[in-house]
Amino acid sequence: MKTTPLLSAIFVLCCVVLGCDKCKNNCDGAVSIDAVQPGSNPAGYEVLLKTTGFSDSVQVVFGLEPAIWRKGGGVGDIIATVPAGLAGNVEISVEEGDCVARSGGFIVSGTLPGDVQPFLSNIVIPMPPTNNPTGIGNVWINAATTFDAAGNADQRIFIAQVFPPVGNIVTIDSTASIEYNKLVENPVSGFANLVTLQVHLNIDRTLHGGTVEHFDGQFIDRPGFLPPPNSSGSQTILLVSRETGRQLLIYNQ
Repeated sequence: MKTTPLLSAIFVLCCVVLGCDKCKNNCDGAVSIDAVQPGSNPAGYEVLLKTTGFSDSVQVVFGLEPAIWRKGGGVGDIIATVPAGLAGNVEISVEEGDCVARSGGFIVSGTLPGDVQPFLSNIVIPMPPTNNPTGIGNVWINAATTFDAAGNADQRIFIAQVFPPVGNIVTIDSTASIEYNKLVENPVSGFANLVTLQVHLNIDRTLHGGTVEHFDGQFIDRPGFLPPPNSSGSQTILLVSRETGRQLLIYNQ
């Protein structure tokens, strides 16, 4: 890698002030952390890092703590586990040789918000569904749900479908579709494309002091950790919140 005298002087000064390990931010190619999803998570939960310019031989660090990581489903995707012993605002860095990319502003939280649908600690990599959907109307159980004393899911979404569909698009009936989060109920709207398998879902929590959360996602193959389906027509949907970057995995039986 060629360096100019000015760059060399800057690097030497940086090494004197901060230590050379802190100044390894020059490399042969451009590297970056393009997105961190979600922007807040407790220790032990996974985070998706969308990166550019790295190979498979990287080190991921939260603050000063190295993190366990695995490859994600897309090019440059890294799924890292938030290390224990951290709290508050930390910087995430991805390092490979002299190549270092950093992203600030990630929050290590102690708990998850209780007024929204809970989500899994592990990030799901979507696979195409075995059976194409014929509709979206159903009772959808949150894969991260808790259960009441009778064994019923505390967190679920009832979707009523508008008939007839318009081409490949099925619309969610916002007058009858409901999000259930224990005793709280909120209206749901959106639509699904039965050919492209895309799903868009909106949950309106404004009546209970919240906001509208928007989700984008798709029908996917049922992950092996979910309960076995009761019928061949059972489906699974993986959604990502536009507001938080968190995944919402829902399934029917």
